Amino acid sequence: MIVLGSKVSTNAVTKIISFAELGIYLGFQLVVLAALRARLKGWVPSGQYTLGRWGLLVNVCALAYGVLAIGNMIWSSRTPGTPWYDDWIVGVSGVVVVGLGLVYLALHRTAATRSDAPFNDAIPAQPPVPPSLEAAGA
Repeated sequence: MIVLGSKVSTNAVTKIISFAELGIYLGFQLVVLAALRARLKGWVPSGQYTLGRWGLLVNVCALAYGVLAIGNMIWSSRTPGTPWYDDWIVGVSGVVVVGLGLVYLALHRTAATRSDAPFNDAIPAQPPVPPSLEAAGA
């Protein structure tokens, strides 16, 4: 859609680069949103470096900044005196791509219903205690 629209656009390279940036921001904001959702459900990151009690605030600010940046990308592509489709090609293309992705997800829910992929494999399980040590109380 962006390529076809760029045929009638006054500044096609800028529109294509803006669409690519929109895709990068959308992808990253989905990760930020997933991290925020996990934090709100009680997830506490572990490791040598954590933000501690500031983590939730940083996560919310990152999501807000990303959403505002996406809005700015879509809004700033407007140029006075150009047709509406040239002004809104980045936003409309983004909505079409996200919409098609949601339709595909709704029609092909393999990950949720028919997948044989391991569940919860990111966290290594504790090794089983050998029966000889279990009986000794170790």
